[in-house]
Amino acid sequence: MVRWSDGEVTLYGDVGTNGLNVPGTQLAAPHTIWEHATQIAAGRFSASTYVTDLMVRWSDGELTLYSNVGAGGFGQEHKLKDPNSTWTNATLLTAGEYSGNQKWDLMVQWSDGELDNYVGTTTAALGTEARIQNPNSLWTHNTVMTTGDFTPDHRTDDLIIRWSDGETTLYADTGVSTLGTEHNLVPHA
Repeated sequence: MVRWSDGEVTLYGDVGTNGLNVPGTQLAAPHTIWEHATQIAAGRFSASTYVTDLMVRWSDGELTLYSNVGAGGFGQEHKLKDPNSTWTNATLLTAGEYSGNQKWDLMVQWSDGELDNYVGTTTAALGTEARIQNPNSLWTHNTVMTTGDFTPDHRTDDLIIRWSDGETTLYADTGVSTLGTEHNLVPHA
């Protein structure tokens, strides 16, 4: 899924070794409310077996979860946070199985480098906050954050960070309140 600078949202299904499924499916036209979507993370927060949910942090600090997103549209909308100044400081979002539960958790990096995990996030509420790391000036250089299943435990709990200098780090088997084992994937430029 891509949110373009003009607010258009395009879903490219079945991405694989043959590349993108072009032209893709337009889920939102240009110059809509989606111009204000600041951070987006895919996850599995509802009862679905598949990763079909979308967490969106809006420019005004609102946090919205869309469940059952697909080529047919954004599914059901669930407001988890009203617009607020605290959440305008959330700079990066990702989701994964950090707690080992079937439902995923939301990980949030804040502008001061603090990293929090919201355990047990559902369509009804943001999960319980678990601090992974206190404010940290080094982590303000984290520019991209995503989670995947890259280790033998077969859980989506491996955090990948790309730093402002180009370095890329894998934190394997990240937990509820701790970063996983650090592995440098790409050295800094």
